[in-house]
Amino acid sequence: MTRRFRVASHSASLLCVMTASLLWNVGCGGGSSSSLPPPPAKLPPVIGKEFGAGSVALNGSTTLTFNLSNPNASLSLSGIGFTDTLPVGQVVSTPNGLTGSCGGGTITAAAGSTSVILSGASLAATASCTFAVNLIGTTSGTQTNTTSAVTSNEAGNGGTASASLIVAGPSQQPPQPTDITPINAEVYYVLNQLSGFQVDLNNNSTTAGDHLLQQPRTFTNTSQRWIFTAVTGGFWQIGNVQNSLCFDSANISGVIYVVQNPCGSATTQQWSLTATTNGYYTISNNSTGLLMDAVSASNGAFLDQTALSGTATQSQQWLLRPAFFRGVDNALLEKQEAARIATGLVWWKDTSGVQTDVLQILKNHGVNMVRVRPTSAPPYSDSSQAGCTGNACFAETDAQDLDLAKRTKNLGMSLELTLLFDGGSSASVPPTWSGQTLAELQTDVYNYVKAEIMSYRQAGTMPDLVSIGNEVDTGFLGSIGSPTGTDFSGFAALQIQAMQAVADAAADTSLGPAIPAPLTCIHITPAWNLTQFFTLANQNSIPYDAICQSYYPFFHGPLTDAQAAASNPNNQPVEQDVLTTAASSIGKPIFIIETAEHYEDGFDSNDPWYSPPSQSFQAQFLTDLQTVQQGLPNNLGMGLEYWDAEGVNIPRLSGGWFNGGTNLPDSIYVWNGLTIFDNADTSGSTNVNAPNYSMPLPALDALGGQ
Repeated sequence: MTRRFRVASHSASLLCVMTASLLWNVGCGGGSSSSLPPPPAKLPPVIGKEFGAGSVALNGSTTLTFNLSNPNASLSLSGIGFTDTLPVGQVVSTPNGLTGSCGGGTITAAAGSTSVILSGASLAATASCTFAVNLIGTTSGTQTNTTSAVTSNEAGNGGTASASLIVAGPSQQPPQPTDITPINAEVYYVLNQLSGFQVDLNNNSTTAGDHLLQQPRTFTNTSQRWIFTAVTGGFWQIGNVQNSLCFDSANISGVIYVVQNPCGSATTQQWSLTATTNGYYTISNNSTGLLMDAVSASNGAFLDQTALSGTATQSQQWLLRPAFFRGVDNALLEKQEAARIATGLVWWKDTSGVQTDVLQILKNHGVNMVRVRPTSAPPYSDSSQAGCTGNACFAETDAQDLDLAKRTKNLGMSLELTLLFDGGSSASVPPTWSGQTLAELQTDVYNYVKAEIMSYRQAGTMPDLVSIGNEVDTGFLGSIGSPTGTDFSGFAALQIQAMQAVADAAADTSLGPAIPAPLTCIHITPAWNLTQFFTLANQNSIPYDAICQSYYPFFHGPLTDAQAAASNPNNQPVEQDVLTTAASSIGKPIFIIETAEHYEDGFDSNDPWYSPPSQSFQAQFLTDLQTVQQGLPNNLGMGLEYWDAEGVNIPRLSGGWFNGGTNLPDSIYVWNGLTIFDNADTSGSTNVNAPNYSMPLPALDALGGQ
């Protein structure tokens, strides 16, 4: 065969054409002869191998296929053979399931043995053969199987072949913990169940011994913000952010009140928290043994202490709501857990390396809120059934998210509930509402939202924040409900009904005495100017409590002016400026309900501000975003929520991944490089047996303010 090479000589570049058989004897352009070795006249056989599945359950089986070929154009090979000594944890199945043959050779694969041997095979020039046996994985772990070098009589030894198999042992799901307590050193609002008012200072008093009282909610005045600090004996000290004075007990004219005093170690400043339901606690004094109460349900009523008589009264129950949410969107967690159980995959681990419940890990690192986004059936199609298509396959059911809500409340964490989510957005019309008029949709939305909130309330998991729709600026319940700059009325009509339904569900006495309603928000993206959108919401009289926004720097642009000055390739708005303008103009608290940043290359492109991606840059982004939030005018930064923090890759036993599955009801999203648990994929593919797989990255501490 004639080959062409372009060779550079000292005098000129010449195109030399020569036969391969003469190449090692012929120079080019008058220089010295080439030192290239001659190609071998006889090529040894080539071997390859592969497992039928990338992973199997413990004691499960799969095929191991061998492919051999003779690469010579005119030379036959004989005496072809190899030995494949199986690694510890693999044995030949009983029966061995042998299929195929190889050039008349002998294939030895005894059932129950730990080797596969080929001997005495012959292959004509350019011929090949394939055979396979079944193996069983008897020990969990990643097992690499490498053959000996393949041999032949005429051409000697060739190369080896390797393939790896994951054998997944039984998943050890940790117990789901109950620890209904605040996060140590976290700042909370303290809200009375009867009145709905929050504990406050007496006219911003700094006087020792002054009364504490209850006042209507304010997001701007730090006098209603209280630091809960754990002290010896399981008690809590409760101090005010604004004046640094602590809850104390005082007998004034025969009435035992809750007052403020300089913080100290007295038992009168030690308080015990006992969970009741729906996130509420009784707060009892270590010295008096009495419960914190309000003299009346009126605005400005002093706080006193009263005895518990049977079940705590509503005025004796207090909700702790974080002043700054540090949340995680866990809306796929129960599907991810089910996938691990089905495949026997190792659980998530805390930084100690111990497999631990995910929510407990989050709380350990300061996370105080969990987001759920059920796709209810009806009105949507059942995402848990075979035959799902598109977005519906990436949804969780009501049952899954209600269970997740219970687990959240069992750890004393707050709950954010997003309704009317189809698995990808809120733009589509649920199938059972198709073709309806605006008036009919208003009725359906009201009834659905009220029923959902009541189901969470009845389960003892009343949300702290409810969002009606997901990124609704991109669409909401079809053309009738989708907001536009010229027609906001249909959207407003549906949102008003939904907000009313939230309030009515809290007030409904069929489940017991009325309780305060959750906060509500409207969730949009930076694609619509924040101030402009919420100005329209106000003009259309939507009764929402907070602004919710998604912000991903790799989608939406720079966080700060300094970043924009360094690079803003798409000339996008600066997020800090957008938030500051909205806080000043609209006067509502702002919650970044979705965010994420890369720690390595992965899903979607990197942004220029936290690049090249690294674990430290990911953590720095979350620190920077919180700094921006906490610096907003009038203390209107409400916090942030990280999207799919735990969503590392999970392999299917049949090959491939649960992440990004097509039209399968157990599918979960692809979020490579953006999780804040480690994907362990520095080798190019997730290694589930790596010790760092599913362990927290530094960003989790940054998110939790640790």
